[in-house]
Amino acid sequence: MLYVETIATNRNAPAGAQAINLYSTGVEGGDHLTIGQLAIAVSMRSAAVYEAQSVLKMNRMTAGSEKLSKASVYLQEISDGTADWPAVKTYLADVLGISEGLPDDIDTYAKRMTAVAALKAKVDALAQSQQEDMIDMQALVNRRDVAFSASSNIVRALGTSMSGNAGNF
Repeated sequence: MLYVETIATNRNAPAGAQAINLYSTGVEGGDHLTIGQLAIAVSMRSAAVYEAQSVLKMNRMTAGSEKLSKASVYLQEISDGTADWPAVKTYLADVLGISEGLPDDIDTYAKRMTAVAALKAKVDALAQSQQEDMIDMQALVNRRDVAFSASSNIVRALGTSMSGNAGNF
């Protein structure tokens, strides 16, 4: 049986990576890990960490997309003068964090354009954040794929080595 024990956070590793102890146990004193088992365990552990980080990033991106979508609808409603301004203003302040630049009402064209400018600045910032998150997500997926590939390559190399040894007999 192979056990993985987290012992510390590794300050030199990517965010969320950890230092680990690997050990195995069996009957009558326990088994020892081979280099191949150790390498596979480390690769799979790395892949699992990257996968967990990818899920968190995806959830953040989903929430950001929902905010962007709603902000776009409100942007159009404000421009048209059809927005329920008290409700929209509360959403903009509480959810999007726009604390300045929002007029008390949008009964004139100038006030609507003031609100549009404040919201547009926030939409641009959200869009930029979404792009950065997408780049981070791609990097996490690439790292996870490398970890899975390393495991696969190790298994393949061990199989080839065993086949070669068996053929020598």
